[in-house]
Amino acid sequence: ALISSVIGLLAEGGPGRQVVRTHRGAEVVLYGEGLYAADAWLQGSGNRGQDLAILLVEVPLLLIAAWWYRKGGWIAPAAFSGVLAFFTYYYASMVFATAQNRLFPVYVVTAALAGFSLVFVASRMDVASIAAVLPDRPGRLPLVTYLLAVAAALVAAWLPGMLATAITGDIAEAVGPYTSVATEALDLGVVVPVAVIAAIGLLRRQAAGRALAFVMLVINVCIGILLMAQGIAQLVSGVPMTVGEMIGKMMSFAVLTFVAGGLLGRMAIARSGVASELAGNQLKGSTS
Repeated sequence: ALISSVIGLLAEGGPGRQVVRTHRGAEVVLYGEGLYAADAWLQGSGNRGQDLAILLVEVPLLLIAAWWYRKGGWIAPAAFSGVLAFFTYYYASMVFATAQNRLFPVYVVTAALAGFSLVFVASRMDVASIAAVLPDRPGRLPLVTYLLAVAAALVAAWLPGMLATAITGDIAEAVGPYTSVATEALDLGVVVPVAVIAAIGLLRRQAAGRALAFVMLVINVCIGILLMAQGIAQLVSGVPMTVGEMIGKMMSFAVLTFVAGGLLGRMAIARSGVASELAGNQLKGSTS
């Protein structure tokens, strides 16, 4: 992750912005700079913003989660699983949703390492203990509402365009220089179902539902930070976007990120309060 983000940020050269016609007949503006020269302007500029977020935020979070996991505790495997799930998602996207460049082997290795690590760590989670240790605040309703809001936002963002493309057959404009829209497939095929499954588990008062909801909050914070960095980089690069696109996608996902961070913060505060209360009770008991 460090290698790919540093090279993605520092790589220079390229023909600059250029309009090309894809083999399907669509006109696309290529980014034309550095490692992402062959990517569309939107994706190439966004990738550089993502590289900065990976370097400054996501890798430090990964190291903190790994340290916590090695230190032990019931919640640590869930937190580490959330961060590993993010890295699996992101580098799978880099493998399939980025024009192949010289770092393609690095993307494949990173996605594989993150994915197998996720399977290993998630298999060691004790969901019953995690659910018991997690504080009751926030309650089921805020968590269910948030998870369903994430699912609804992703469906609203990607499904209409996907169905319209399938009905009209105007695939060329939808995919641009790529072969398919991998991000939409990952969001609708993986993230949305997992969010709905977690919400259903919470409604049924299942331990797995609360544990999975916690994992989803961690994933969403990681992805949200990445998307905000991506959006800022696209704006700085001058990518043409309508006000509707900025509000509908960038702002909505930013709000969801802050809400997820707030819910995690509330859990942390509630847990610290419970821990303090237990410590105080133990002190009183020992004094008696």
